[in-house]
Amino acid sequence: MGDTHYREVRENGFVRLPGLVAGEALARLRSAVAGLHKLARDRTVSSGDFILEAPGIGGWAAWQQGAQALTGVLRSADRIHEHVPEFDAVQRSLDLAGGPVAGAAGSPGTLVNAFLWAKPPVVGSAKPWHQDIAFAPPSFGPEEHGIVTIWVALEPATERNGCLEFIPGSHLLGLFPHTGDRERLPGEPPRAGAAVEPHVADEHLPRTADPVAVPLGPGSAVMFDGMVLHRSAPNTTAAEPRTAVSFVYRVPRPSWTRMEPAAVVRG
Repeated sequence: MGDTHYREVRENGFVRLPGLVAGEALARLRSAVAGLHKLARDRTVSSGDFILEAPGIGGWAAWQQGAQALTGVLRSADRIHEHVPEFDAVQRSLDLAGGPVAGAAGSPGTLVNAFLWAKPPVVGSAKPWHQDIAFAPPSFGPEEHGIVTIWVALEPATERNGCLEFIPGSHLLGLFPHTGDRERLPGEPPRAGAAVEPHVADEHLPRTADPVAVPLGPGSAVMFDGMVLHRSAPNTTAAEPRTAVSFVYRVPRPSWTRMEPAAVVRG
């Protein structure tokens, strides 16, 4: 990885990192994911940090509504480095914070969260357009800090099974309005009626560049700024799971981004 990669994340908001994780490190991440699935195997309703997939309405909506989900079928998991410490050990051994993240942000990052992103065949639900920084809690200090995420594919991520898509340059335009329901807090009752996952509506998306899909092979990654617009389509394949983990790092607020509300730009 050289200056070209880091220039890409500054200019486009994201950059591919082919073959970032290989050999023993890749095997360790896959084993750690198996540990997460073991923790979730008897769950029938999403709760805490474990979100189960639900046909028809999707895992996020089922979680908000307290609806029945597919037993043990994970859509995502939060704070995975706390549930299975091996995730933290692997990212430390790879020096992601002091290597790729530091190269992109100008200084080493601090790990603030890690996620499992499972998208099972047939029922794997979509993730709508959003900016990660929009979901940072006030205590994060978004005016002073930014986010750099490294998203690692553990199985092939393709356009068929829901790889990530980005709008190049959207991280330079400011914070876009996100519509939908906020996530219910721990202890809050399920929502009555349908829940709408927070997203940037189509009429607010910039038309300055076409979306770019980023397919990845196992062990390859994409690194992206917390302000860049991204999404993933549903997994409609019959037998092609898409499993990934992401490591989220707090960095000093990048000079190229701004937190002001974005103007709707039509190209």
